[in-house]
Amino acid sequence: MAGTGMLIIYILIFFGIFYFLAVRPQRKQRQAHQEMVAMLKKGDEVVTIGGMFGVIRRIGDDWVEMDVSKGTRVRFLKRAISQIVSEEEEEEEEYEEEFAADDEIDAVDEIEAADEEALDEATDPGDEADVTQEAASGSKKPA
Repeated sequence: MAGTGMLIIYILIFFGIFYFLAVRPQRKQRQAHQEMVAMLKKGDEVVTIGGMFGVIRRIGDDWVEMDVSKGTRVRFLKRAISQIVSEEEEEEEEYEEEFAADDEIDAVDEIEAADEEALDEATDPGDEADVTQEAASGSKKPA
């Protein structure tokens, strides 16, 4: 009897963990998507789940008609809209890309400077060679 009771407890714990890790987050995501679809309006720039960008021109009960290029209109189901793209997000992406490019240039400059220093040290005979020669010959160079 005790083994059966523990088995039932383990099964309940398993389903509880499954609910909180799989079902609940999916519900929240679906709810957020439904709210986003309800907020769609004419003139919004959107991205579909297939990655196609367009501007909404007409809205029906369960579809939207988008301009994807000049003179090209395409009709999609509302549920196929992945996200609304705002101009602020595009500006932020351009800003981040600009700084990422600057960081890459700085990193390349630092690497080149380090390479030059290493090359200078490798080609410069320096004091170490003089000390080695002095130890071998047993004499010192006049200062």
